[in-house]
Amino acid sequence: MRRWVGILGLVLLLPGSVRASDGKPGDRVRDTLESALRILNDPALQGPEKKQARTQQVRKLIASRFNYAEMAERSLDSHWVKLTPEQRQAFVALFGELFERSYSRLVLNSLPDQQIVYAGETVNGTRAVVKTVMVDKRGDRLPVDYQLRRPKAQWQLSDVVIDGVSIVNNYQSQFNKIIQTSSFDDLVKKMRIKREEE
Repeated sequence: MRRWVGILGLVLLLPGSVRASDGKPGDRVRDTLESALRILNDPALQGPEKKQARTQQVRKLIASRFNYAEMAERSLDSHWVKLTPEQRQAFVALFGELFERSYSRLVLNSLPDQQIVYAGETVNGTRAVVKTVMVDKRGDRLPVDYQLRRPKAQWQLSDVVIDGVSIVNNYQSQFNKIIQTSSFDDLVKKMRIKREEE
């Protein structure tokens, strides 16, 4: 994990737009990245004074493309069933905020300066994997795979795997350790502190 956290300070350059309505998981991923790039490159959103507005637009985009409820449940594994509906709802919201910030820091904020290569997709029923490769100016390559699910009509992103490391699985390992050594309430407290730090 240390390797890709360092590498992901680098960036992507995306080709022309395709329609997300085409119904393919690869189109969903491409449209998501291109939409984020348009926000990041928008002349009206440049400068330190526009950072908050730019960040809010990115957060809204990512929240509309990723299935935070499923991801949050997976991150808690067997601990999820012990939560009340109110705890689940609050946890999903908190998880979504932290995921978006991590994903933006590790991938999205790098979009303007790198090339992204789309290396194919695999579909298995309602699940899919879209493979991409980030290529920096030196030609170094980093695989970034997107996992998707289609619970209804449209594909939803459900995880990002960077150089073989799943963001959701990484959260799951950390969360489980905290809950086992302390408590769910302590996990939520730590997540809120982390959110304020970022």
